[in-house]
Amino acid sequence: MFDVAEQVLLIDFDSEGEEGSRRTENLGSVAPHDRARQLTELGVAVVVCGAISWPLEALLTAGGIRVIALICGEVEDVVRAFRDGTLDEERYALPGSRRKRPHAHNLRRGGRTHTR
Repeated sequence: MFDVAEQVLLIDFDSEGEEGSRRTENLGSVAPHDRARQLTELGVAVVVCGAISWPLEALLTAGGIRVIALICGEVEDVVRAFRDGTLDEERYALPGSRRKRPHAHNLRRGGRTHTR
């Protein structure tokens, strides 16, 4: 659950979709509003995660952060799928999720990305 994750993996992608730097950032146990503020201050453009509460997703979206939720898989596979624009494939769908992810296509965008 992204709401209680204490660490995030930050990955920079260039405009061509090539991966740049990686680092882990500690978020700790903070309220959703503070979590959204931290990610905005870190320059996060996209959050890729499994489960996330609707209130936190709304806060992130309101702060200009694109949320791609209900994603599962090995980190390296998810990063590759994000880079290649294939996160909409069924194999990355969180088991039991019914929510469609129409925003998961055309994901090659520059900016810092979080995967969990």
